[in-house]
Amino acid sequence: MNPIIKYRNFIMLMSCLHNRKLRLVCWTWLVCMVFAETSAGPDGNPLQSCKVFQTVISDYERQTLRYLIQGIQAIDASLGSLRLGRSYPSANAPPSEAALQSSKDDMYSQLRDLLHAASIPSQAGLSGIDAAVALAMSCMSSQLLPASYTGRPVVSIMMNYFKRHHVVKEIAENMRAACLSVSMSCELVVNVDNPEEAGAWANEAGFVVPVFSANLHESRGYNRAARLARGKYLVVWQDDQIPPPTGVWLLQMVRLFETYPRLGILGMNTYRICRQKEVTNRWGPPGWDPDPRTGVTWTFVHFADFAPMAIVASVFWELGGLEEGFSRPGDCGITGDWELCARAWVAGWQVGHFAWEGRKGDPKPGSTHTSVGAVACWNRQMDVGGGSFTKRYIHPVFIQDMCERVWAHNILTFTLPSPNRCPYGEQTRGWANCTVPPAGQRTAFAAQMQVQLPFELDPKTG
Repeated sequence: MNPIIKYRNFIMLMSCLHNRKLRLVCWTWLVCMVFAETSAGPDGNPLQSCKVFQTVISDYERQTLRYLIQGIQAIDASLGSLRLGRSYPSANAPPSEAALQSSKDDMYSQLRDLLHAASIPSQAGLSGIDAAVALAMSCMSSQLLPASYTGRPVVSIMMNYFKRHHVVKEIAENMRAACLSVSMSCELVVNVDNPEEAGAWANEAGFVVPVFSANLHESRGYNRAARLARGKYLVVWQDDQIPPPTGVWLLQMVRLFETYPRLGILGMNTYRICRQKEVTNRWGPPGWDPDPRTGVTWTFVHFADFAPMAIVASVFWELGGLEEGFSRPGDCGITGDWELCARAWVAGWQVGHFAWEGRKGDPKPGSTHTSVGAVACWNRQMDVGGGSFTKRYIHPVFIQDMCERVWAHNILTFTLPSPNRCPYGEQTRGWANCTVPPAGQRTAFAAQMQVQLPFELDPKTG
Protein backbone atom coordinates (compact mmCIF):
# COMPACT_ATOMS: atom_id res chain seq x y z
CA MET A 1 0.00 0.00 0.00
CA ASN A 2 1.12 3.55 -0.69
CA PRO A 3 3.03 4.95 2.39
CA ILE A 4 0.90 8.11 2.35
CA ILE A 5 -2.30 6.05 2.51
CA LYS A 6 -0.84 3.94 5.32
CA TYR A 7 0.00 7.09 7.31
CA ARG A 8 -3.46 8.53 6.69
CA ASN A 9 -5.11 5.31 7.86
CA PHE A 10 -2.94 5.27 10.99
CA ILE A 11 -3.94 8.84 11.90
CA MET A 12 -7.62 8.04 11.30
CA LEU A 13 -7.41 4.95 13.50
CA MET A 14 -5.73 6.80 16.38
CA SER A 15 -8.31 9.58 16.25
CA CYS A 16 -11.12 7.06 16.13
CA LEU A 17 -9.85 5.03 19.10
CA HIS A 18 -9.85 8.13 21.30
CA ASN A 19 -13.62 8.36 20.85
CA ARG A 20 -15.18 5.81 23.23
CA LYS A 21 -18.49 5.72 21.31
CA LEU A 22 -16.72 4.82 18.06
CA ARG A 23 -14.18 2.37 19.49
CA LEU A 24 -16.03 -0.79 18.37
CA VAL A 25 -16.45 0.62 14.87
CA CYS A 26 -12.73 1.43 14.77
CA TRP A 27 -11.65 -2.08 15.72
CA THR A 28 -13.98 -3.52 13.08
CA TRP A 29 -12.44 -1.23 10.49
CA LEU A 30 -8.94 -2.25 11.59
CA VAL A 31 -9.74 -5.96 11.21
CA CYS A 32 -11.09 -5.33 7.70
CA MET A 33 -7.95 -3.41 6.78
CA VAL A 34 -5.69 -6.21 8.03
CA PHE A 35 -7.53 -8.86 6.03
CA ALA A 36 -7.53 -6.62 2.97
CA GLU A 37 -3.74 -6.35 3.26
CA THR A 38 -3.15 -10.09 3.70
CA SER A 39 -5.50 -11.27 0.92
CA ALA A 40 -3.10 -11.09 -2.01
CA GLY A 41 -5.18 -13.02 -4.55
CA PRO A 42 -3.92 -15.58 -7.05
CA ASP A 43 -0.47 -15.53 -8.61
CA GLY A 44 -0.57 -13.34 -11.70
CA ASN A 45 1.93 -15.56 -13.52
CA PRO A 46 0.27 -18.71 -14.90
CA LEU A 47 2.11 -21.98 -15.37
CA GLN A 48 4.61 -21.71 -18.19
CA SER A 49 2.75 -24.25 -20.32
CA CYS A 50 -0.53 -22.30 -19.92
CA LYS A 51 0.85 -18.82 -20.55
CA VAL A 52 0.03 -18.97 -24.26
CA PHE A 53 -3.68 -18.88 -23.41
CA GLN A 54 -3.18 -15.65 -21.44
CA THR A 55 -1.01 -13.82 -23.96
CA VAL A 56 -2.05 -14.92 -27.44
CA ILE A 57 -5.87 -14.99 -27.38
CA SER A 58 -8.47 -12.37 -26.43
CA ASP A 59 -10.75 -12.41 -23.39
CA TYR A 60 -13.66 -13.38 -25.63
CA GLU A 61 -11.70 -16.27 -27.18
CA ARG A 62 -10.60 -17.41 -23.73
CA GLN A 63 -14.19 -17.48 -22.52
CA THR A 64 -15.28 -19.35 -25.64
CA LEU A 65 -12.50 -21.90 -25.11
CA ARG A 66 -13.62 -22.42 -21.53
CA TYR A 67 -17.24 -22.87 -22.62
CA LEU A 68 -16.35 -25.39 -25.34
CA ILE A 69 -13.97 -27.40 -23.18
CA GLN A 70 -16.32 -27.67 -20.23
CA GLY A 71 -19.17 -28.51 -22.59
CA ILE A 72 -17.15 -31.37 -24.07
CA GLN A 73 -16.21 -32.62 -20.61
CA ALA A 74 -19.84 -32.45 -19.44
CA ILE A 75 -21.01 -34.43 -22.47
CA ASP A 76 -18.31 -37.04 -21.82
CA ALA A 77 -19.63 -37.47 -18.28
CA SER A 78 -23.21 -37.74 -19.54
CA LEU A 79 -22.24 -40.30 -22.19
CA GLY A 80 -20.51 -42.34 -19.51
CA SER A 81 -23.66 -42.30 -17.38
CA LEU A 82 -25.89 -43.33 -20.29
CA ARG A 83 -23.61 -46.23 -21.20
CA LEU A 84 -23.86 -47.44 -17.60
CA GLY A 85 -27.66 -47.25 -17.73
CA ARG A 86 -27.84 -44.25 -15.41
CA SER A 87 -30.51 -41.61 -16.04
CA TYR A 88 -29.57 -38.28 -17.56
CA PRO A 89 -30.11 -35.37 -15.07
CA SER A 90 -32.48 -33.13 -17.01
CA ALA A 91 -35.90 -31.62 -16.40
CA ASN A 92 -36.79 -32.20 -20.05
CA ALA A 93 -36.73 -35.31 -22.23
CA PRO A 94 -33.21 -36.77 -22.02
CA PRO A 95 -31.17 -36.53 -25.24
CA SER A 96 -30.14 -39.70 -27.02
CA GLU A 97 -26.57 -40.95 -27.09
CA ALA A 98 -26.40 -40.02 -30.78
CA ALA A 99 -27.55 -36.44 -30.05
CA LEU A 100 -24.95 -36.05 -27.31
CA GLN A 101 -22.19 -37.41 -29.54
CA SER A 102 -23.22 -35.04 -32.33
CA SER A 103 -23.05 -32.06 -29.94
CA LYS A 104 -19.64 -33.18 -28.72
CA ASP A 105 -18.30 -33.51 -32.28
CA ASP A 106 -19.57 -30.02 -33.13
CA MET A 107 -17.88 -28.53 -30.05
CA TYR A 108 -14.63 -30.34 -30.87
CA SER A 109 -14.71 -28.88 -34.37
CA GLN A 110 -15.20 -25.34 -33.00
CA LEU A 111 -12.42 -25.88 -30.46
CA ARG A 112 -9.94 -27.04 -33.09
CA ASP A 113 -10.83 -24.15 -35.41
CA LEU A 114 -10.32 -21.59 -32.65
CA LEU A 115 -6.95 -23.02 -31.60
CA HIS A 116 -5.80 -23.25 -35.21
CA ALA A 117 -6.87 -19.66 -36.00
CA ALA A 118 -4.89 -18.40 -32.98
CA SER A 119 -1.82 -20.44 -34.06
CA ILE A 120 -1.67 -22.05 -30.62
CA PRO A 121 0.31 -25.13 -31.77
CA SER A 122 3.18 -23.05 -33.17
CA GLN A 123 3.00 -20.37 -30.45
CA ALA A 124 3.28 -23.04 -27.74
CA GLY A 125 5.82 -25.17 -29.60
CA LEU A 126 3.46 -28.15 -29.81
CA SER A 127 3.49 -31.01 -32.30
CA GLY A 128 0.05 -30.30 -33.74
CA ILE A 129 -3.58 -29.44 -33.15
CA ASP A 130 -4.31 -32.55 -31.08
CA ALA A 131 -1.57 -31.58 -28.62
CA ALA A 132 -3.02 -28.05 -28.47
CA VAL A 133 -6.47 -29.47 -27.69
CA ALA A 134 -5.04 -31.62 -24.89
CA LEU A 135 -3.17 -28.65 -23.38
CA ALA A 136 -6.24 -26.42 -23.62
CA MET A 137 -8.31 -29.08 -21.84
CA SER A 138 -6.02 -28.75 -18.81
CA CYS A 139 -5.19 -25.04 -18.83
CA MET A 140 -8.75 -23.82 -19.42
CA SER A 141 -10.33 -25.95 -16.68
CA SER A 142 -9.25 -23.68 -13.81
CA GLN A 143 -12.57 -21.84 -13.63
CA LEU A 144 -15.82 -23.77 -13.84
CA LEU A 145 -18.97 -22.49 -15.54
CA PRO A 146 -21.76 -23.69 -13.21
CA ALA A 147 -24.50 -22.54 -15.59
CA SER A 148 -23.46 -25.28 -18.01
CA TYR A 149 -23.93 -28.16 -15.55
CA THR A 150 -26.49 -30.76 -16.58
CA GLY A 151 -29.64 -30.83 -14.49
CA ARG A 152 -29.19 -27.23 -13.39
CA PRO A 153 -32.38 -25.11 -13.39
CA VAL A 154 -32.66 -22.25 -15.83
CA VAL A 155 -34.86 -20.19 -13.49
CA SER A 156 -34.81 -19.90 -9.70
CA ILE A 157 -37.96 -18.30 -8.30
CA MET A 158 -37.15 -16.80 -4.89
CA MET A 159 -39.84 -16.04 -2.35
CA ASN A 160 -39.67 -14.56 1.12
CA TYR A 161 -42.51 -16.19 3.07
CA PHE A 162 -44.12 -15.08 6.33
CA LYS A 163 -47.31 -16.50 7.88
CA ARG A 164 -49.52 -17.20 4.85
CA HIS A 165 -50.09 -20.93 5.38
CA HIS A 166 -53.22 -20.93 3.20
CA VAL A 167 -51.21 -20.15 0.02
CA VAL A 168 -48.33 -22.61 0.44
CA LYS A 169 -49.74 -25.45 -1.62
CA GLU A 170 -51.33 -23.26 -4.30
CA ILE A 171 -48.16 -21.26 -4.94
CA ALA A 172 -45.99 -24.38 -5.09
CA GLU A 173 -48.36 -26.33 -7.35
CA ASN A 174 -49.10 -23.44 -9.72
CA MET A 175 -45.45 -22.48 -10.08
CA ARG A 176 -44.46 -26.08 -10.76
CA ALA A 177 -47.25 -26.36 -13.36
CA ALA A 178 -46.17 -23.09 -15.01
CA CYS A 179 -42.62 -24.33 -15.49
CA LEU A 180 -43.73 -27.73 -16.78
CA SER A 181 -46.18 -26.13 -19.22
CA VAL A 182 -43.29 -24.56 -21.16
CA SER A 183 -40.65 -27.25 -20.41
CA MET A 184 -38.65 -24.77 -18.35
CA SER A 185 -36.29 -26.19 -15.74
CA CYS A 186 -37.12 -24.30 -12.52
CA GLU A 187 -36.86 -24.37 -8.76
CA LEU A 188 -38.73 -22.43 -6.07
CA VAL A 189 -36.38 -21.28 -3.30
CA VAL A 190 -38.40 -20.14 -0.28
CA ASN A 191 -36.94 -18.27 2.66
CA VAL A 192 -39.40 -19.27 5.40
CA ASP A 193 -39.21 -16.45 7.92
CA ASN A 194 -41.40 -18.21 10.51
CA PRO A 195 -39.91 -21.70 11.03
CA GLU A 196 -42.98 -22.93 12.95
CA GLU A 197 -44.49 -23.51 9.49
CA ALA A 198 -41.45 -25.45 8.29
CA GLY A 199 -43.44 -28.65 7.88
CA ALA A 200 -45.78 -27.19 5.26
CA TRP A 201 -42.87 -26.19 3.04
CA ALA A 202 -40.86 -29.35 3.73
CA ASN A 203 -43.81 -31.34 2.34
CA GLU A 204 -43.32 -29.52 -0.98
CA ALA A 205 -39.60 -30.34 -1.18
CA GLY A 206 -38.23 -31.37 -4.56
CA PHE A 207 -39.32 -28.55 -6.80
CA VAL A 208 -39.30 -26.38 -3.66
CA VAL A 209 -36.05 -25.62 -1.83
CA PRO A 210 -37.03 -24.37 1.65
CA VAL A 211 -34.71 -22.24 3.78
CA PHE A 212 -35.70 -21.83 7.42
CA SER A 213 -34.80 -18.46 8.91
CA ALA A 214 -36.08 -16.33 11.77
CA ASN A 215 -37.65 -13.12 10.51
CA LEU A 216 -34.79 -11.93 8.32
CA HIS A 217 -37.38 -10.32 6.08
CA GLU A 218 -36.95 -8.96 2.59
CA SER A 219 -33.41 -7.87 1.76
CA ARG A 220 -31.66 -10.48 3.90
CA GLY A 221 -34.22 -13.16 3.07
CA TYR A 222 -33.86 -12.74 -0.68
CA ASN A 223 -30.08 -12.58 -0.43
CA ARG A 224 -30.07 -15.83 1.54
CA ALA A 225 -32.38 -17.49 -0.98
CA ALA A 226 -30.19 -16.25 -3.83
CA ARG A 227 -27.14 -17.91 -2.27
CA LEU A 228 -28.90 -21.27 -2.53
CA ALA A 229 -30.42 -20.64 -5.96
CA ARG A 230 -28.82 -22.52 -8.84
CA GLY A 231 -30.59 -20.95 -11.81
CA LYS A 232 -29.16 -18.69 -14.47
CA TYR A 233 -32.01 -16.26 -13.81
CA LEU A 234 -33.44 -15.23 -10.43
CA VAL A 235 -37.07 -14.18 -10.06
CA VAL A 236 -38.07 -12.27 -6.93
CA TRP A 237 -41.60 -13.37 -6.02
CA GLN A 238 -43.78 -12.30 -3.09
CA ASP A 239 -45.93 -14.53 -0.92
CA ASP A 240 -49.10 -12.50 -1.57
CA GLN A 241 -48.97 -13.32 -5.31
CA ILE A 242 -50.53 -16.49 -6.71
CA PRO A 243 -48.94 -17.48 -10.04
CA PRO A 244 -50.98 -18.80 -12.95
CA PRO A 245 -50.41 -22.46 -13.91
CA THR A 246 -49.19 -21.41 -17.36
CA GLY A 247 -45.64 -20.22 -17.96
CA VAL A 248 -45.62 -18.17 -21.17
CA TRP A 249 -44.20 -15.30 -19.11
CA LEU A 250 -41.14 -17.43 -18.31
CA LEU A 251 -40.43 -17.96 -22.01
CA GLN A 252 -40.84 -14.24 -22.70
CA MET A 253 -38.54 -13.34 -19.82
CA VAL A 254 -35.76 -15.69 -20.95
CA ARG A 255 -36.18 -14.57 -24.58
CA LEU A 256 -35.62 -10.94 -23.58
CA PHE A 257 -32.52 -11.73 -21.53
CA GLU A 258 -31.06 -13.91 -24.28
CA THR A 259 -31.79 -11.35 -27.01
CA TYR A 260 -30.48 -8.33 -25.08
CA PRO A 261 -27.25 -9.46 -23.35
CA ARG A 262 -26.80 -6.19 -21.45
CA LEU A 263 -30.26 -6.45 -19.90
CA GLY A 264 -29.62 -7.24 -16.23
CA ILE A 265 -33.02 -6.67 -14.59
CA LEU A 266 -36.60 -7.12 -15.80
CA GLY A 267 -39.45 -5.73 -13.73
CA MET A 268 -42.90 -7.26 -14.08
CA ASN A 269 -44.91 -5.14 -11.63
CA THR A 270 -45.00 -1.33 -11.56
CA TYR A 271 -42.28 0.94 -12.92
CA ARG A 272 -41.15 4.42 -13.86
CA ILE A 273 -39.40 5.40 -17.06
CA CYS A 274 -38.09 8.54 -15.34
CA ARG A 275 -38.46 8.82 -11.59
CA GLN A 276 -38.35 12.62 -11.23
CA LYS A 277 -40.70 13.28 -14.18
CA GLU A 278 -43.49 11.02 -12.91
CA VAL A 279 -45.55 11.54 -9.76
CA THR A 280 -46.63 7.91 -9.46
CA ASN A 281 -45.80 4.45 -10.75
CA ARG A 282 -46.95 3.07 -14.10
CA TRP A 283 -48.85 -0.16 -14.74
CA GLY A 284 -49.16 -2.28 -17.84
CA PRO A 285 -47.67 -1.98 -21.34
CA PRO A 286 -45.72 1.21 -22.07
CA GLY A 287 -47.19 2.11 -25.49
CA TRP A 288 -44.48 0.84 -27.84
CA ASP A 289 -45.13 -1.62 -30.64
CA PRO A 290 -44.19 -5.23 -29.83
CA ASP A 291 -40.44 -5.70 -30.13
CA PRO A 292 -39.90 -7.41 -33.53
CA ARG A 293 -36.79 -9.19 -32.22
CA THR A 294 -38.63 -11.02 -29.44
CA GLY A 295 -42.35 -10.56 -30.08
CA VAL A 296 -42.66 -9.11 -26.55
CA THR A 297 -44.04 -5.67 -25.70
CA TRP A 298 -41.61 -4.17 -23.22
CA THR A 299 -39.60 -1.05 -22.41
CA PHE A 300 -36.40 0.14 -20.83
CA VAL A 301 -37.17 1.75 -17.46
CA HIS A 302 -35.48 3.89 -14.86
CA PHE A 303 -36.74 1.89 -11.87
CA ALA A 304 -38.94 -1.19 -11.44
CA ASP A 305 -40.76 -2.39 -8.32
CA PHE A 306 -40.88 -5.75 -6.59
CA ALA A 307 -42.41 -8.12 -7.54
CA PRO A 308 -42.11 -10.14 -9.72
CA MET A 309 -38.69 -8.95 -10.78
CA ALA A 310 -36.14 -11.02 -12.68
CA ILE A 311 -32.37 -10.59 -12.43
CA VAL A 312 -29.56 -12.37 -14.22
CA ALA A 313 -27.92 -14.31 -11.37
CA SER A 314 -24.37 -13.32 -12.30
CA VAL A 315 -25.42 -9.65 -12.43
CA PHE A 316 -27.13 -9.93 -9.04
CA TRP A 317 -23.87 -10.98 -7.39
CA GLU A 318 -21.72 -8.65 -9.47
CA LEU A 319 -23.82 -5.80 -8.03
CA GLY A 320 -23.53 -7.21 -4.48
CA GLY A 321 -27.11 -8.46 -4.07
CA LEU A 322 -29.79 -6.45 -2.29
CA GLU A 323 -28.72 -3.64 0.03
CA GLU A 324 -28.90 -4.87 3.63
CA GLY A 325 -27.45 -1.74 5.20
CA PHE A 326 -30.65 0.29 4.89
CA SER A 327 -32.71 -1.94 7.22
CA ARG A 328 -32.51 -4.12 10.31
CA PRO A 329 -33.36 -7.84 10.38
CA GLY A 330 -37.16 -8.09 10.43
CA ASP A 331 -37.69 -4.76 8.65
CA CYS A 332 -39.30 -4.54 5.24
CA GLY A 333 -36.98 -3.88 2.31
CA ILE A 334 -38.76 -0.84 0.94
CA THR A 335 -36.74 1.06 -1.75
CA GLY A 336 -34.46 -1.98 -2.16
CA ASP A 337 -35.88 -2.60 -5.64
CA TRP A 338 -35.20 0.93 -6.89
CA GLU A 339 -31.78 0.93 -5.27
CA LEU A 340 -30.83 -2.28 -7.09
CA CYS A 341 -32.04 -0.82 -10.41
CA ALA A 342 -30.00 2.34 -9.89
CA ARG A 343 -26.90 0.27 -9.12
CA ALA A 344 -27.45 -1.73 -12.30
CA TRP A 345 -27.60 1.37 -14.50
CA VAL A 346 -24.49 2.83 -12.85
CA ALA A 347 -22.62 -0.46 -13.41
CA GLY A 348 -23.49 -0.49 -17.12
CA TRP A 349 -26.39 -2.96 -17.04
CA GLN A 350 -29.83 -2.15 -18.42
CA VAL A 351 -33.20 -2.34 -16.65
CA GLY A 352 -36.41 -3.21 -18.46
CA HIS A 353 -40.05 -4.01 -17.80
CA PHE A 354 -42.71 -6.14 -19.43
CA ALA A 355 -46.29 -6.67 -18.30
CA TRP A 356 -48.15 -9.98 -18.30
CA GLU A 357 -51.53 -11.11 -17.05
CA GLY A 358 -52.66 -14.09 -15.00
CA ARG A 359 -51.28 -13.79 -11.49
CA LYS A 360 -53.64 -12.85 -8.70
CA GLY A 361 -53.21 -11.37 -5.26
CA ASP A 362 -53.92 -13.01 -1.93
CA PRO A 363 -56.76 -10.92 -0.43
CA LYS A 364 -55.56 -11.56 3.12
CA PRO A 365 -53.43 -8.59 4.29
CA GLY A 366 -49.82 -9.35 5.16
CA SER A 367 -47.78 -8.14 8.09
CA THR A 368 -46.67 -4.94 6.32
CA HIS A 369 -50.31 -3.96 5.66
CA THR A 370 -51.61 -4.25 9.23
CA SER A 371 -51.88 -1.03 11.20
CA VAL A 372 -48.70 -1.74 13.17
CA GLY A 373 -46.80 -3.12 10.19
CA ALA A 374 -47.80 -0.25 7.93
CA VAL A 375 -46.36 2.30 10.35
CA ALA A 376 -43.14 0.29 10.73
CA CYS A 377 -42.67 -0.22 6.99
CA TRP A 378 -44.37 2.56 5.07
CA ASN A 379 -43.54 5.28 7.58
CA ARG A 380 -40.42 4.51 9.63
CA GLN A 381 -38.58 2.24 7.20
CA MET A 382 -39.55 4.37 4.21
CA ASP A 383 -37.95 7.31 6.01
CA VAL A 384 -34.73 5.37 6.66
CA GLY A 385 -34.47 3.44 3.39
CA GLY A 386 -35.86 6.22 1.22
CA GLY A 387 -33.61 8.78 2.86
CA SER A 388 -30.52 6.63 2.33
CA PHE A 389 -31.50 5.92 -1.27
CA THR A 390 -32.02 9.63 -1.94
CA LYS A 391 -28.63 10.58 -0.52
CA ARG A 392 -26.95 7.92 -2.64
CA TYR A 393 -28.60 8.54 -6.02
CA ILE A 394 -31.03 11.46 -6.20
CA HIS A 395 -28.79 14.30 -7.38
CA PRO A 396 -30.14 16.51 -10.21
CA VAL A 397 -27.35 16.05 -12.76
CA PHE A 398 -26.87 12.35 -12.01
CA ILE A 399 -30.56 11.41 -12.03
CA GLN A 400 -31.13 13.39 -15.25
CA ASP A 401 -28.25 11.52 -16.87
CA MET A 402 -29.84 8.18 -15.94
CA CYS A 403 -33.24 9.23 -17.34
CA GLU A 404 -31.70 10.38 -20.60
CA ARG A 405 -29.88 7.06 -20.93
CA VAL A 406 -33.18 5.19 -20.53
CA TRP A 407 -34.88 7.50 -23.05
CA ALA A 408 -32.12 7.05 -25.63
CA HIS A 409 -32.32 3.26 -25.38
CA ASN A 410 -36.10 3.41 -25.80
CA ILE A 411 -36.26 5.61 -28.88
CA LEU A 412 -33.42 3.72 -30.59
CA THR A 413 -35.03 0.33 -29.89
CA PHE A 414 -38.80 0.70 -30.22
CA THR A 415 -41.43 2.15 -32.55
CA LEU A 416 -44.89 3.57 -31.82
CA PRO A 417 -48.25 2.48 -33.27
CA SER A 418 -49.22 6.18 -33.29
CA PRO A 419 -47.60 9.44 -32.02
CA ASN A 420 -50.17 9.85 -29.23
CA ARG A 421 -48.99 6.58 -27.62
CA CYS A 422 -45.60 8.06 -26.69
CA PRO A 423 -44.96 7.06 -23.05
CA TYR A 424 -42.96 10.25 -22.57
CA GLY A 425 -45.97 12.45 -23.28
CA GLU A 426 -46.09 15.52 -25.50
CA GLN A 427 -43.59 15.93 -28.33
CA THR A 428 -42.64 19.37 -26.98
CA ARG A 429 -41.34 18.23 -23.59
CA GLY A 430 -37.67 18.78 -24.33
CA TRP A 431 -35.81 15.50 -24.11
CA ALA A 432 -38.96 13.69 -22.98
CA ASN A 433 -40.44 12.95 -26.39
CA CYS A 434 -40.48 10.06 -28.84
CA THR A 435 -38.90 11.79 -31.82
CA VAL A 436 -36.66 9.24 -33.51
CA PRO A 437 -33.55 10.56 -35.28
CA PRO A 438 -33.49 9.99 -39.07
CA ALA A 439 -31.90 6.73 -40.18
CA GLY A 440 -28.73 8.46 -41.32
CA GLN A 441 -28.27 10.17 -37.95
CA ARG A 442 -28.87 7.21 -35.63
CA THR A 443 -25.20 6.33 -35.26
CA ALA A 444 -24.20 9.92 -34.49
CA PHE A 445 -27.08 10.28 -32.03
CA ALA A 446 -26.14 7.04 -30.25
CA ALA A 447 -22.54 8.25 -29.98
CA GLN A 448 -23.71 11.59 -28.59
CA MET A 449 -25.85 9.81 -25.97
CA GLN A 450 -23.05 7.28 -25.34
CA VAL A 451 -25.25 4.24 -25.94
CA GLN A 452 -24.85 1.27 -28.26
CA LEU A 453 -27.31 0.86 -31.11
CA PRO A 454 -29.40 -2.31 -30.66
CA PHE A 455 -27.90 -5.27 -32.50
CA GLU A 456 -25.07 -3.29 -33.96
CA LEU A 457 -22.60 -4.78 -31.48
CA ASP A 458 -19.77 -7.05 -32.47
CA PRO A 459 -20.61 -10.21 -30.48
CA LYS A 460 -16.92 -10.81 -29.88
CA THR A 461 -16.43 -7.48 -28.13
CA GLY A 462 -19.95 -6.43 -27.10
